[in-house]
Amino acid sequence: MKSKDWLMIFCLGGLWGSSFLFVELLLEMLSPFLIVYLRVALAAILLLFILFIKQIKVTLNASLIFNFLIMAMLNNVLPFFLFAYGQQSVTGGLASILNANTSLLTIFIAPLLISSEKLTFNRVGGAIIGVCGVIIAVGYENIFQIYENNLGKYLILIATFSYAIAGVWAKLRLDGVPALVSATGMLTGSTIILTPFAFFYHLDELAKLSLSAFSVSALFAILCSVLAYIIYFKILESAGASNLLVCTIIIPPSAILLNLLFLNQVVSLSELIGLLIIVVGLIILDGRYIKSSEQL
Repeated sequence: MKSKDWLMIFCLGGLWGSSFLFVELLLEMLSPFLIVYLRVALAAILLLFILFIKQIKVTLNASLIFNFLIMAMLNNVLPFFLFAYGQQSVTGGLASILNANTSLLTIFIAPLLISSEKLTFNRVGGAIIGVCGVIIAVGYENIFQIYENNLGKYLILIATFSYAIAGVWAKLRLDGVPALVSATGMLTGSTIILTPFAFFYHLDELAKLSLSAFSVSALFAILCSVLAYIIYFKILESAGASNLLVCTIIIPPSAILLNLLFLNQVVSLSELIGLLIIVVGLIILDGRYIKSSEQL
């Protein structure tokens, strides 16, 4: 990768690391639904304004609209809700650790749909090690037991599966679409999907929205949706889907540090061990330092 690609990846990891802090803060003021709705709606409005100011013309067709809506569901609506509901019982630090499962799943999903993505011993070995880290972080003693206190962990793991499919879908269906257009289309699609529910079921909460809640939501949308998704699609354009793996390594430490500084949240020993194992797995499957191109 070029230096600018590395810079974008570190920026994206830091921005998405901060998203776990924003959710923790907003859960004190808003319902999970409104957290998600304000994030996508405010981001979509700002991105549409940017497109207008830059006078970027977008030629829409049925196929492109369909792909934007699929990305909206897979990369915004479903995972955002699962993370928001999951973080009601899971700390932001643990949520960020479990989020690393996205890359581990992508390793197995991508080769099924993208011919250029191949399964190698590096990737499979690294993914297996990473999954072991996820199991330790969740708690191996109750991995198959679901109850109220640990339900959030499983909601977040389901969200990572949705993210993994979204990354593959974007590479297959939105390759060549400008980053700003892709981000705008996806977030606008998310807003269109959620707006009817917002006005039919959450109108009272919207009417009582405080200035502080709106301000935090606006900052959340600008940093973690507008800026982050522009960078996300630029990385896909210039460095490819597999290089987003490095970003996944950066997200947990940044989230843990921010939650420690602002909320005094600390990770448990098992979560820290799980994170270290996940990082080792990601480094192996990324292949920059331990190379193995032999295919399975």
